[in-house]
Amino acid sequence: MHWIDWLVLIAFLAYTIWDGTRKGKNAENIEGYLLAGRGMPWWAAGLSIMATQASAITFIGTTGIAYTEDMRFVQVYLAIPFAMILISMFLVPYFAKMKAFTAYEVLEKRFGLKTRLTTSALFLISRGLALGTVIAAPSYVLALLLNLPLSITIIIIGIIATIYTMIGGMAGVISTDVKQMAVMMFGLIFCFVLIVLNLPEEVGFGDALYLAGSLDKLTALDLSFDLSERYNVWSGVIAALFLMLSYFGTDQTQVQRYLTTPSVSEARNSLMMSAYAKVPMQFFILLLGVMLYIFFIFNDAPISFRASDPVAQTEEQLLREQQIYQQYSEAKQARQEAAFAIGVERSEANQKAFVKADEAFNEARNQELALQAEILDADVNDTNYIFPYFILNYVPIGLIGLIIAGIFAAAMSSIDSQLNALSAVSIVDWYQRLDQNKHGDLHYLKYSRWTTLGWGIFATLSALALGETRSIIELVNQIGSYFYGSILGVFILLLWFKNANGIGALTGLASGMLAVFTFDRLYYSETLGDYSFFLPWTQVPETYAKAVEFLWLNPVGAFTVVFVGWMVSLIFKKDNNE
Repeated sequence: MHWIDWLVLIAFLAYTIWDGTRKGKNAENIEGYLLAGRGMPWWAAGLSIMATQASAITFIGTTGIAYTEDMRFVQVYLAIPFAMILISMFLVPYFAKMKAFTAYEVLEKRFGLKTRLTTSALFLISRGLALGTVIAAPSYVLALLLNLPLSITIIIIGIIATIYTMIGGMAGVISTDVKQMAVMMFGLIFCFVLIVLNLPEEVGFGDALYLAGSLDKLTALDLSFDLSERYNVWSGVIAALFLMLSYFGTDQTQVQRYLTTPSVSEARNSLMMSAYAKVPMQFFILLLGVMLYIFFIFNDAPISFRASDPVAQTEEQLLREQQIYQQYSEAKQARQEAAFAIGVERSEANQKAFVKADEAFNEARNQELALQAEILDADVNDTNYIFPYFILNYVPIGLIGLIIAGIFAAAMSSIDSQLNALSAVSIVDWYQRLDQNKHGDLHYLKYSRWTTLGWGIFATLSALALGETRSIIELVNQIGSYFYGSILGVFILLLWFKNANGIGALTGLASGMLAVFTFDRLYYSETLGDYSFFLPWTQVPETYAKAVEFLWLNPVGAFTVVFVGWMVSLIFKKDNNE
């Protein structure tokens, strides 16, 4: 990377520290520190909500998904507008009425202290486990972009985010999130424009879309109903609704954002910003990935986007690699010629020739990735390397540093929110609530800062320990899916089941998590026509695939909690769980 890009990146990181830390001087108590004195404008809180959700690996990975597959991933976000409306109608007024600091303290009045501590503990466990991966996942890609050791990028992200979050508090987090969101969006828009402007003269934007459509890259909606299919309209509108309701309505990292606003109407406005903007933004990011695919039809790209390909170990592997590269080169040339032919005439024959050439091209790429996997004896995937390759090889000097700063911004906007939320739950739901001495505001303010520092150190050390360990990332995602729907079920009991009590809520919560575990381990074999249950340590035969994809685990958990919680509450009408 050029020294100008380094200068731009360092200037951005220095500004982030200054901008975040300067807000901390106004925090005189924990309300000022954890909730910015409840004085944040709705648009700032709204941008912070969006920045919190948009992690660096999301930006990099989403473009990669569209490049390698299509745009159906956007269906996951179709439920956001409906979720935001429901949260604005029911949860926001409830939180405002209770003057809540955390999402979980409102449970105590109805369900008792045990329910409050249990749900807040589940949040601490799930977010605490995920904290290291929030840093580690983007740090690996940033290490490749900057040509730095992985440990250095992890330490940079961890230290900077911890410093301004610890000193600046929520006001510092939201202030930096707003700027970071602006940098992220500038980088994405600039790359999109750069791709369009660098298409051949014979290929306009409409031609590019036609080429993408010919390959079904523009497919965004799948109307088929299949519980084992990860992305379709039904999982996006129905199953994901429960995920989004739980994430934006009961997860402290998001709830804390709109608790900083001064009124119910401002909180609602902050949520509706995401309702209006999230789906178009996600659609744009996916379209950027599709345009990257068309861009590399006419521009040089490696057969694998990974920074360093493994060297063939045997003569047989070397011969196979030479054959693959020959096939790749011929298919690449044929595909480019077929694409130019479509630019001249959009005929069915030209379209079929283009699709056939593209299939041959991807066959060669898949063979190379399979060979790499054989040499490394591990799964090999270059999805997260596609966008970074474009940045390093096609973005002008000076702007590379700014776009990489945007990736840093996405990483830090995710970790700062989690650090602040973890600190809030640790102090308010645990230390302050169980503190027999009932210290003053300055005491809790000091310990809030030290708790933020502790979580920051924990996150950085966890990321250093994890590195690029993909199995841990998958485990954390699985744990998160266990919790979200079940915790949402507890809040449904709170709002709409007046007879529900603490015993019912806790029993329902445990039952919901057990139901989610059961459905998550249910597999189906089309060959045998058989449903089977496999424990986590059990080897799943190749003929079996998941019977229920992860999005559907959220309604499973929620419905189980509500049903069991309601029934148990009817049986044990008197609640003595304090």
